[in-house]
Amino acid sequence: MNAPERIIAAAARLPSLHRWTGERYEPPLPEPRPADGSPIAPGALPGQHLILEFHAAQALTDARLIEAALRQAAEAAQATVLALHHHVFTPDGGVTAVAVLAESHISIHTWPERGYAALDIFMCGACDPLACLPTLTAAFRPQCVALTSLTRGLDMAAGAK
Repeated sequence: MNAPERIIAAAARLPSLHRWTGERYEPPLPEPRPADGSPIAPGALPGQHLILEFHAAQALTDARLIEAALRQAAEAAQATVLALHHHVFTPDGGVTAVAVLAESHISIHTWPERGYAALDIFMCGACDPLACLPTLTAAFRPQCVALTSLTRGLDMAAGAK
């Protein structure tokens, strides 16, 4: 890959910002991809990785709601939940939670005093991490979402060793 191609590839990994208008996110959040419309066949690579930042989010101290949202998000992506775990931090009540999946994981770290949550969704196989977005945005109602999407294992597809 030459220098301009590397710059273009790096720019493509910058987060895209989506702001809530009161009715919808602008620009719209990505929709889950149909399995037959995917440019990379499910299971062909190690997986898709979404890095999400929720700003001006709500319900960031409710550990039960957070675990339920992670479970529902995994189910929406057709992933298999193996374990759920959370820890509540004091004095501010921030929560770190992780859903360990047969297909990888979903994690969240919250800073309720800032209305901020950092989420990490990594899934392999036929699961689509984009399918998690409606559940997670409904649960936490962020006013702004920053989304970075990475296709993991592209070097494997290119035959790199």
